[in-house]
Amino acid sequence: MLGWKNIQEDENLMSTYDLIIIGAGPAGLTAAYAARQFQLDYLVLERAAIAQTIAEYPIGRTLFSTPDEIELIPGTLQPRFGPKPTREEVLAYYTRLATRELCLPIHTYEPVQAILPTGTGFQVISTKAVYEARQVIIATGGFGHPYRLGVPGETPARVSYRFVEAFPYAGKRILVVGGGNSAAEAALDLCRAGVQVDWSLRRPTLDPHPDDPDQVGIKPWVRAPLMECVAQGELTIHYATTCIEVLPNAARLQHADGTVDEVPCDHIFALLGAKPEVSLLAAAGVTIAADGRPVYDPETNETNVPGLYVVGHLTRELHMKNATVVPRRVVEGIAQKLTRAGSATG
Repeated sequence: MLGWKNIQEDENLMSTYDLIIIGAGPAGLTAAYAARQFQLDYLVLERAAIAQTIAEYPIGRTLFSTPDEIELIPGTLQPRFGPKPTREEVLAYYTRLATRELCLPIHTYEPVQAILPTGTGFQVISTKAVYEARQVIIATGGFGHPYRLGVPGETPARVSYRFVEAFPYAGKRILVVGGGNSAAEAALDLCRAGVQVDWSLRRPTLDPHPDDPDQVGIKPWVRAPLMECVAQGELTIHYATTCIEVLPNAARLQHADGTVDEVPCDHIFALLGAKPEVSLLAAAGVTIAADGRPVYDPETNETNVPGLYVVGHLTRELHMKNATVVPRRVVEGIAQKLTRAGSATG
C-alpha cells in the first residue's frame, strides 16, 4: 500500500475529474451511467468487485426487486425464470454492462482511504493514487458492519453473520437469529437442504413491528413455505425470544417472561442486519446522525460538506429500487451546478 505522503509527492499520479463516485454497486453504477449521459469527466473507485454487495447475497437468491427497479437501461435485464432476477443474473447484468457494453471507467479493488476538502473541490486518496475532483458521490452501501449478538460465548467458530448457502449444513441442527427477510429466507433454504432449523426472533409474530419503517414483515411468498416447514417438523420458530448466551453445542434463548430455553445447535447464523461504514464520511467533515447514517439534504442528497453527496443504502433510502432513481437526480443536479459554475467563471 502506498503511503499518503509518497502518493502526494508523485505528480504523475494526480488526475482531475468533474466527479468521482465511490462505490460500484447499483447506486454507484447508476450515478456513473448518468454522469456519462450528462457528459461529465468522472471516475468510479470500488474497494472490491463490481456489485460487491450483491455478490455477498446467498448463492441462488432471488431478489425482491423486479427488473425495472434495478436495471440501468430500461428493458435490458431479462430474467430467464420468473418475474424477478436471481443474484447471479443481476451480477452478470451489472458486470457485463459496466465492463463490456458501457465500458464505464471503474477502478476495482482500489479502496479509498480519505476524502479531503480543498476549498475548490476534493482530493480523493486511494490505496493507489491521489485524484482531484470538483464533486464527490459516496455510494458505499449500508452493510459495512453487521450487528452482532454481543453475548457470552460468541465466537467466529460458533456464529456467522453472513449466510452463503445451505448444503454444507445438511444433517446438522442450525439456529438462525434475526427477524428480517434475510433470516427468514436463510431458515427456509436450510430446511430445504435437510437441516433441522430453529429460528429465534424478537417479534411475537411474523408481522412487522409497529416501529418498522417499511411495515412489510416477512414476505408472503417466504412466509407460506416457512409455515409448511413448521408443519412438517423441520422448523421450530421461537417467537419473542432473545439469544443471551452461546454454548459449545447449544444456545440459550430468553423469553419475554424471563424464562430461558437451551436450544441445541451445531452452528448459529446471526442475521441481524448491518449499519453502514461512515468513517470515511466523518473524517471528511460530514455530520453523522444518531441512527449512524449521514446527514444530507433530502432534495439534493448533498451533505453538510459542500460538493459531497451520498446515495444508495448509505442513506435512508433502504429499497434497492431507489438506488437506480435517486442517483440520476443527484447527478443531474451536479451537472447543472457545474455548468452554472463554469458559466460564472467563463
